Amino acid sequence: MKNDYLKTPRHLHLAVAAQIFILLSVVIVGCSYTRVEEDVYTLTDIDTTEVQQVHNQPGERDNGVIYPSSRTVVVDRHLTQHDSVVERSYPNFIRLGVFEGIGLIGGQLTGNSTYTGLFGLFYQLDNLLFNKEPEFDSVTLFSGFHYRVGFGEWKLRFFGNDPNWTWGISAFEIIQPDNDVKNRLLGAGVLSIHKRFYFREQIPYFAITPQVSISGAPSPFLNGSVSADLGSIGGLNMRVYMGFIWGVTNYVNGVGVSFPYIGIGTSALDFLNREEELEVEWKYHEHSAWEIGAAEVQFIASTSAQRSVFATDKTGDEKPGITGFNARLLNTRLAIPILDNRLTAGTSIIEFLFIGADEYAVGVLPLRLSYYWQPFGNLFTIEPFSEFSYLPSTFVNLGVRAALPISDNFSIVVTAGYVSGETGSSSNLDATGAPSTTPLTPGVAGLKFSSLYFGFGVSVFDRIFGKKELRYR
Repeated sequence: MKNDYLKTPRHLHLAVAAQIFILLSVVIVGCSYTRVEEDVYTLTDIDTTEVQQVHNQPGERDNGVIYPSSRTVVVDRHLTQHDSVVERSYPNFIRLGVFEGIGLIGGQLTGNSTYTGLFGLFYQLDNLLFNKEPEFDSVTLFSGFHYRVGFGEWKLRFFGNDPNWTWGISAFEIIQPDNDVKNRLLGAGVLSIHKRFYFREQIPYFAITPQVSISGAPSPFLNGSVSADLGSIGGLNMRVYMGFIWGVTNYVNGVGVSFPYIGIGTSALDFLNREEELEVEWKYHEHSAWEIGAAEVQFIASTSAQRSVFATDKTGDEKPGITGFNARLLNTRLAIPILDNRLTAGTSIIEFLFIGADEYAVGVLPLRLSYYWQPFGNLFTIEPFSEFSYLPSTFVNLGVRAALPISDNFSIVVTAGYVSGETGSSSNLDATGAPSTTPLTPGVAGLKFSSLYFGFGVSVFDRIFGKKELRYR
């Protein structure tokens, strides 16, 4: 059913202005993730100097009983006062995160499945890279997805300051129950209210969380749900949702959308504090991961790739130098409390490993096992690793990675390794980087490849922790 919803330009301008105000609030409030308290002390320094001197006159003299002493004593006292300011930094948020992906069960309206799978992240590779629709209409468990990007929660001091109430903002949300874009709901500056009931108050936390969120634009919607939350450990979380969504897809000629759903989600770089932890200084907080980072990008030189992703020679005769790239987004390395806590289990939300134009792989939540060695303290890290991905591409990646931190949020990284796998796609790239019109192998989904490679690049918004900062110490 079509709805002429808020059709006049005046209403649209007011809605846009309100949404801009909300987005500015997200930026301003989201930046204040640390609370600083100051203690001012007045310090008083008292210094007393005593100088004794003896002045003997030359020649003989009769020192009688009342003869004055030749010794003089000079006492000099100094008093100074100055202020001393001591700063203490505390977390200022209950929850702060970058990305959450949720796969939706149920809610399918007028379209087929989006084929995005568990967590709404497991796209078909041909659809992800080449915008090709899947060539099958098989029934899938997960029909849609729900993404949240840039979200935070802060203490809500209503209800008599009852604990574990929070209010939150998401910078952007997209909800799509099926592959019909007419049913898509988009929210910017989505407001929400949450109440957590903790069943486990040690890391990783476990809680049941009823919540309500509301969006004003571009799509007005109301989302009520209850979730079972497990996390946060190294910024990783798992959640199971049950909820109901009602909304209008657009202000003008919008279509009413409503459906119940079950969702299974995961999030990365998503950190949770209990209320008690807001009174603990940052320097005393314990960490579960050796390393947490937003993105790592390396240029790849391969021994076997015949064509570079960046090639300008369409004939493929040009000898490639830099053949590809490796991009890993939202990364973490969780410390395992064995082998001096240096054995790690890590993952990324998504990894793009392009060895060359024809040898490539995409991994969602690949499993990465490694040993974290810091021979010179926190100044340098050497990490032998093994990595495995099952979908959308299947590959095994073995190698050694070295990281040199330049600052608290930036590192230079180099990698040498060997990768073997299958692309999981029925298409390839031509020399310009566009999808080729000729399938690689008719009837076979994916090209098998293997190669030695060397990589050099950077890791940004990356934090490497020291051994003493781990909670297992």
